[in-house]
Amino acid sequence: MKLNKLGCTLLFALSSSTQAGLLGLDLIETGDNAVSDITSSLVVAGGGVNVVSGSEVFMGAIGDGIDGDTAQSGIFSGVDITDGATTVSMGQGAVLTSGTANIPSTNSFSSFDPFTPFTGGDADLTAILDAAGAPSSATDDVNYIEFDFTLDAGFNAISLDFIFGSDEFPDQGVTDVFGVFVDGTNYAFFPDGSLVSFVQGTNAGNFLDNTSGLFDIEYDGFSKNLNLVGLVDESLSEHTLKIAIADTSDLIFDSGVFLSNLTGVYTVNDGGVNNPPTASVDEPFSALLFLSGLGALVGLRRRR
Repeated sequence: MKLNKLGCTLLFALSSSTQAGLLGLDLIETGDNAVSDITSSLVVAGGGVNVVSGSEVFMGAIGDGIDGDTAQSGIFSGVDITDGATTVSMGQGAVLTSGTANIPSTNSFSSFDPFTPFTGGDADLTAILDAAGAPSSATDDVNYIEFDFTLDAGFNAISLDFIFGSDEFPDQGVTDVFGVFVDGTNYAFFPDGSLVSFVQGTNAGNFLDNTSGLFDIEYDGFSKNLNLVGLVDESLSEHTLKIAIADTSDLIFDSGVFLSNLTGVYTVNDGGVNNPPTASVDEPFSALLFLSGLGALVGLRRRR
């Protein structure tokens, strides 16, 4: 059942001692203003990022208000994923998925794909897969938010926190992918420099293993709370931000990304091509990410 947005804070206060996983989930359903709900949940008030009104574009399946699985996106009051020993958390934000945003707080599906959005592919995600040498760059079930923005004086970049989860982990060779494009350049990478996706035999170290179901989230694997920094093109007065996720090659074994804390920042380019430092929120995943560190994606196998 959809939660009333005005009740999210109260719900969190009343149930934070027992509720875990995705807190205060409010699915994007019929009658909601998807772009307003998502941007207001992501953009930190007074944080230096100013959305240009009317520029917002949303692509994703809107829930029908009857079956919660038909909503591809949602907003939340917080994330608190734990197995009792390790906890991954973030504040309020939005979730984008390649399937449904109605993500259970238990891992009970061997292949989490209860809903197929059929929203089509995405040229920007396809391009970064091609550039990385992925054996397949055919995308589908895309979910994205895109808008123009300005930055307050003194800022030259945006900062965004994210947690990526996938049922592709740990044994699927198909590469569901997440990207954050600032003025056309993708800045979403794992600490090892790989694209934000699961690549069997290559980047499993970026994921916490939930195949035993000890964590209170559906996804078989998920990342720590990571942070990315994306430089704007300072020759432009207005900038474009696109945040996107999609299935790759197939329509199953879905993935999702939790997003929070979109702000403006100032960073010094290290001499790379539009390449600011990117640091993890949680140790020991802190790292400087370099575009030049991207290796070819190898050892992929297709799901049978």
